[in-house]
Amino acid sequence: MISQKQLGEKIKNWREQREISQEKFAKAVGLGRVAVSEIERGRRGIDVIELSKIAHFFDVSVDILLDDEKKADVFFEGNNFKLDKEKLKNVILYILEKCGGKPNIGETVLYKLLYFIDFDSFEKFGKPLTGMEYVNCQFGPVPAIKKYRPTIEEMIENGQLKIFSQEYYGLNQKRYVALINHIEDVFDLKEIRIIDSVISRLSDMSARQIEEYVHGDVPWKCTKDKQTIPYCLAFQREAPYARNDYGKMWQEAAAADTFKRLGPLSKEESDYYNNL
Repeated sequence: MISQKQLGEKIKNWREQREISQEKFAKAVGLGRVAVSEIERGRRGIDVIELSKIAHFFDVSVDILLDDEKKADVFFEGNNFKLDKEKLKNVILYILEKCGGKPNIGETVLYKLLYFIDFDSFEKFGKPLTGMEYVNCQFGPVPAIKKYRPTIEEMIENGQLKIFSQEYYGLNQKRYVALINHIEDVFDLKEIRIIDSVISRLSDMSARQIEEYVHGDVPWKCTKDKQTIPYCLAFQREAPYARNDYGKMWQEAAAADTFKRLGPLSKEESDYYNNL
């Protein structure tokens, strides 16, 4: 794993290679110029939100940014991330195990659950769980079909999945049935928590309810029709969609910067506040 000093040098080198000033870079990633200077000199740490924004700026994953052996010319497909087909298969199987028997869980709801799992994962950890791209459509985000469909067809051919259609409240509903269980060691604990959280919050919604709900999410709202939804918009989320308390995080980051510059309170200041 790269050290704090090495990370700062890497960011500085990449910035200078692109002939971008500290001021412009700082504005692009939502930091002050002094903070960027401290980061590049290895004197300031970077939290997960800042790390994700910096990685997105350079069009690489957080993993590449933190790996001292990988170079700036290594890029990911599509929305900065390469699809992990095995993760996608097992997320689908896991969802079906947990809630696939509910009558509302047709393909429409499944699409939205996948979207929230990936965007929640990106917001929390700087990387989507499956790496799938999602497209803005009239009734909410859907997986990029050219990447999604081959994976589904492969699952059907391998006897992992079955899809059938049925009538549900007078409309045609496409349903998925898992024919095998997911592979347990595919996910780590934090990934399981992300998936379980989405299932717990949203899996009881009908197709219409989850469509209306997702229309309030900033990544969908800020993307044009038929365009790929940028993962970085997850950092613009507000309640109830946001998985992080950004106001608190920015306040803590600002307080930490101030502490580093000014140091702790003097005894006189401490006594003053304690005696108020």
